[in-house]
Amino acid sequence: MKIVIATEAYWPLIDGGAVAEHNLTLALVKRGHEVHVIAPSKDRSDYTEEDQGSTIHRLSAYPVPLAKNDHRLAWNPSKKINKILDEFQPDLVHLHNPFPIGKAVLKYCRKNNIPTVATNHWLPENITTFISKMRFMNSLNFIVKLNWAFIAKFHNKCHFVTSPTQTAIDLMVQNGLTAPCRPVSNGVETSVFKPGQNADVLRSRLNIPQNKPIALYAGRLSGEKCVDDFINAIPDVLKSVDAHFIVGGNGREKDNLMALTHTLNIQDHVTFPGFLDDDEFPLLYNLGDVFIMPSICELQSITTLEALATGLPVIAANKYALPELVHSGKNGYLFEPRNITQLSEHMVTVLKDKSARQAMSEHSLAIVQEHALENTVSDYESIYRSLVT
Repeated sequence: MKIVIATEAYWPLIDGGAVAEHNLTLALVKRGHEVHVIAPSKDRSDYTEEDQGSTIHRLSAYPVPLAKNDHRLAWNPSKKINKILDEFQPDLVHLHNPFPIGKAVLKYCRKNNIPTVATNHWLPENITTFISKMRFMNSLNFIVKLNWAFIAKFHNKCHFVTSPTQTAIDLMVQNGLTAPCRPVSNGVETSVFKPGQNADVLRSRLNIPQNKPIALYAGRLSGEKCVDDFINAIPDVLKSVDAHFIVGGNGREKDNLMALTHTLNIQDHVTFPGFLDDDEFPLLYNLGDVFIMPSICELQSITTLEALATGLPVIAANKYALPELVHSGKNGYLFEPRNITQLSEHMVTVLKDKSARQAMSEHSLAIVQEHALENTVSDYESIYRSLVT
């Protein structure tokens, strides 16, 4: 099958949707499909590159204001997209963002009767809280409603819609989605993210202590992830347990978060590894004893899937889709979003009890099995075939 993946966020961008799309693309190629990706370039030039059997068409793009170059948007891409699609003649297009590339590709597909699948990775909070100082905007209901209306309008023009969890699908239906739809997990490569990998070299390089329990966060460091809640909980945790803390990832809030550790005088207890290469990143989870996900904006959370696949207990905010992955008291705990006291109490409970961590680890590994990437790819192949006649 000839498939186009159209997206505004793609590898090597560190973003949940971008990671999921890249994993899906490479897995489809391995199954014999011909896959072309249309995505923004890293600058204002157009170019094409090859990536492990896939072809990526990079379109000239401009930084999103305030995003510190994390995300870029193509400018007026319709003519370029029409030429790419005219030449490739895809059997089906899979859309991942309702922005300039996605809108231009969808317009072409509707005009030329090409089947379209759209996956929503987006929540209104992705706009209203991506900078921590903007979180107050999340209480402005009219902005939230406008965002949902924009999301629904785009996806209702597609033949089939997916989102990573049932929670995500329910939210879309509640906010105006009428197109055929069902959840399809982002998936996780359980052969890559797994327990028992030797992380000694990484531990030594990062100077992570061997004799202390480790609480780990990994992911983008942006406002909606609320990583500052994790850091603000650390002083209370240290009153009860001598632990160490890792804040993995990069993003617009990194400098603020590092400054916060100094304000709280806990900088010696916290490590910021920054960006890790693909071969090192899975080992980061093997350094942890518990994974922390304080985000208020998850339609699934790929890094939480990766933590589960590594057998980590997870402490997560009780918000949106995270309770689908974290069963409180079984493979971790849920806390009320932004409740730092609850978060610190749960961290103390897990970090102090090694036997409980082991039991929770087994539950995490059981939960993640249905999210194996091979299941995700099979689900999408089934949807694609149902639309291609």
